[in-house]
Order: sequence, then structure tokens, then C-alpha cells
Amino acid sequence: MKVRVKAEIVWHYGDARKAEAIARAVQVDDEGIPESLKKSLNLETRWVDGTVRTKVKYSGEIDTLIKALDDLVFSVKIAEEMTEKV
Repeated sequence: MKVRVKAEIVWHYGDARKAEAIARAVQVDDEGIPESLKKSLNLETRWVDGTVRTKVKYSGEIDTLIKALDDLVFSVKIAEEMTEKV
């Protein structure tokens, strides 16, 4: 099924340094989107104070969107775990 999606995913940390570290780690993944997806999927992650926001724009098959969002959440989880170890 084809879909067109605009969404914003927000994570609240209450700690500006942690939010920045997580956003920077996730930005690397955003920039590493395969060339075949760059025309249909746009991810932009930013932070303000203790909040991380990822804006998502997508047009295509819903299965691909689900995989991309799953990858995003996994990347955030890994970044969160790494900030706890430092």
C-alpha cells in the first residue's frame, strides 16, 4: 500500500547535553539513507534544550516506512544506551 506521510517524532530528555548527543548520533543515520530512498524519504533530526525532534517526510510503500521508523527508533535506543555509559 502506498502512503504519503509527514510526521514529527519527539523525545523529551530534560537534559540538553544528552539530547544533543542523541540527535548528533541519529543525524549520521539520517544522512546515510540509501540513494534509492533519498527521493522518497526525508529524515531531519534536531535538538532544542532537552528535546530531540525528528521530522519525517515519506512517499511510497508503507512497509518501507515502517522499516525506516524501526531503524530510527533502534538508533535512538542505541544512542541513549551509549549516553548512559559515558
